[in-house]
Amino acid sequence: MDDTASVYQTAIMDGSSDFSEPEQIDHPTPSSSTMLYTPLPSQPLPTDLLTTTTSPEDESSLSPSPLTGPSLASPRDRIPRGIYTPNPAGTLTFIGLRAIEPLLQSYLLSPSSPFLKLLPKLGIPVLPPSLLSPNNTPTAEILSWMGRLSRLKQAYWAGFIAREPITPKLALILALLEAAANTVNSLLYLIPKTSTALLKTVSIPLLGDVELPLPVLVGSLMFALGLAVETISERQRSFFKEEYITVGGKRIRVNEGKICDRGLWSLARHPNYGGYVLWRTGYGIAAGGWLAGLGLGLAHAGHFAGESVGLMDEYMNNRYGGAWSQHKQRVGWVLIPGIY
Repeated sequence: MDDTASVYQTAIMDGSSDFSEPEQIDHPTPSSSTMLYTPLPSQPLPTDLLTTTTSPEDESSLSPSPLTGPSLASPRDRIPRGIYTPNPAGTLTFIGLRAIEPLLQSYLLSPSSPFLKLLPKLGIPVLPPSLLSPNNTPTAEILSWMGRLSRLKQAYWAGFIAREPITPKLALILALLEAAANTVNSLLYLIPKTSTALLKTVSIPLLGDVELPLPVLVGSLMFALGLAVETISERQRSFFKEEYITVGGKRIRVNEGKICDRGLWSLARHPNYGGYVLWRTGYGIAAGGWLAGLGLGLAHAGHFAGESVGLMDEYMNNRYGGAWSQHKQRVGWVLIPGIY
């Protein structure tokens, strides 16, 4: 047994060797003593707190638990951060709505798209239907796949990673926002002034005879990188929160109440937000070219920097206090290392 485990065992068993309980995951309620102390991510819990625990009933003081009262998040935040009560109806609603939306985007990018009839009536020129055929250009199909892959990633997040509950109302709002952003990309591709379908193509040696406009190639790479960063960072934080040691037949989560500073979280304070901005920018560049894509990327970055980061900062300050201030000093970048 390593040193950390032995310290926990001493605290729980108080030197006894006949402790036995069925194996389970603890989600204890913090005592008044632990509420006064929030350990840094790289620190074990202090010995003086551990040695005050003398029985299995008191082992709840070993690690802080999810909040049991009102959320510490800002009233403006739609997410009840720190409250980990599942809401299956909301989760299933979000996954279901996101499963439908990529079908809509595929339809909007097809030769039978209703936009091809509606936009000319409004005086807005559109691409000829022949350019939307996968036989003539693979770009429309690439954009459709971007919608599908982002939907799969978000379904994975909602079903296996998200800790806070997703209410049906929140699920509807999030799904509509994602659908609106994707529809903007589809429109950019259908309008000749912004469409990448009319740009000069370059050959891609690794893909045989495939030729793509340079913005589509660069945008696709940014999309893949951003989606990977968002997914990996969220999974790293989830693994951090789930890490445990087994003592006396019980599993104790050693990182509850700590700030994740591992992997991508050691490079930026919100790498998942940065990954989202990156893949959204790539999606926009692939559909509408350099200027339109960068404009969309800046809009998403501005939303995170101006609202989401502020709301998260308020919650982290309320829950972690000085530990969060120290973490911000150690990790200076907010979204993307080297950029912001």
